[in-house]
Amino acid sequence: MSFPNEIHGTNNVTIALGEVYWFQLDISDEDHFLYLNKETAHYIIQRLNAIPHHVVQANAEEVYPLLKNAVHLVQLGEDPHMIAAYLQLFLYLVISFSHKEQFRLTPDIGKTLNYILDNITSDITLEKLAAIANLSCSQYKQKFKKQMGISPRRFVNQQKIEYAKLLLQESKSVTDIAMLLGFTTSSYFSTVFKKHTLCTPMEYVKSLQNDTVN
Repeated sequence: MSFPNEIHGTNNVTIALGEVYWFQLDISDEDHFLYLNKETAHYIIQRLNAIPHHVVQANAEEVYPLLKNAVHLVQLGEDPHMIAAYLQLFLYLVISFSHKEQFRLTPDIGKTLNYILDNITSDITLEKLAAIANLSCSQYKQKFKKQMGISPRRFVNQQKIEYAKLLLQESKSVTDIAMLLGFTTSSYFSTVFKKHTLCTPMEYVKSLQNDTVN
């Protein structure tokens, strides 16, 4: 799952073959959330926002029929209240399964996370991270994504961009930041920055200036 205002995707990697259900929830208006009363809507939205990670391990036999039936009813143009009822049950199950999980990073993945955060200005390669975890590159990528919900490269870039935001707030130049964070060129840095934030570094600086004025 992805949270509000969070950039997400498959990082240009084709997803595995299978049956995929995707939907987006508008949680901005608790008065009109899946036809629920405001108190119940507020409860579900709070619990969803409190889920601490992107991947929730659930029982497919329980959750799959709910999504399948909801999508089928949409295709048939059936009563939206019934469709919402299936989605409500699905969300309750997601919340329940998220709290049953024993979500812990294994020591090898945890060690690489510490390395990333301690060396964010370095050129952090997949080979280096895999070696720290004592795994092959393919094993490391698979294990990292299973535990973190995103690929190692995407996580590294996310952390670099978050650090870049702090440097931009300190009026550092785009070129200096790109070189400091190990990007080959400032244009490549700007491309990665926009991919993660939906704006260029200079647009981000301008938004900060506008916020200050307002």
